[in-house]
Amino acid sequence: MKTWLFKPFERVAGGRALAVGLIVLMLTAVLAWQAGLHTDGVIDLHFGPSVGLWVLVLQGLINWLLLSAALLGVGKWLSNGRFRLLDLFATQAMARWPLLIGVVWLSIPGVGAAIESRTASLMAQIPEQPGQVIAPMEYMLDAMWLLLMSLPVMAAIVWMIWLMFHGYALVTNLRGMRAFFSFVGALVAAEIISKVLIHLLLQAAL
Repeated sequence: MKTWLFKPFERVAGGRALAVGLIVLMLTAVLAWQAGLHTDGVIDLHFGPSVGLWVLVLQGLINWLLLSAALLGVGKWLSNGRFRLLDLFATQAMARWPLLIGVVWLSIPGVGAAIESRTASLMAQIPEQPGQVIAPMEYMLDAMWLLLMSLPVMAAIVWMIWLMFHGYALVTNLRGMRAFFSFVGALVAAEIISKVLIHLLLQAAL
């Protein structure tokens, strides 16, 4: 069970992993669309404006393809290109499945609405002047409650990042600091580019 949860690419790879990953991408897009969620970044998940299903599908594809392309670049450079493109793209698609758990959690009736309302309430307490107290003590309970309710989403994103890293390291056969820092660099670059592209996509869709 531990292998399936944290190292699934040792059991599933290639075409099977790609098929599972694409199914996950489509399910995530459909559920996010129904719940009013957006995945407007490689590791982002939050509520946003109402858009068509096609926008959510494109968000998922952009996130997957950008990170895969970035990892392909650094992977080919550091490992002398000794791996299959299919394996890298397939593992990165399948690695996104924990995000589906976050979407399902936020889709539960009442959970999403409560998080949105508490977030808006806390944001309203941010002082306009530097040096002011951020919020009275009574708002600390709201902040702690919001953190608690957000934990499943944060855990899902951390889990997804681990699977992305493991898939990348396994396919490229990179280890240690070379694998870690090249992955982080590719992830940061892909996150920035995806935010820009999806922002332009949302401007066109709204």
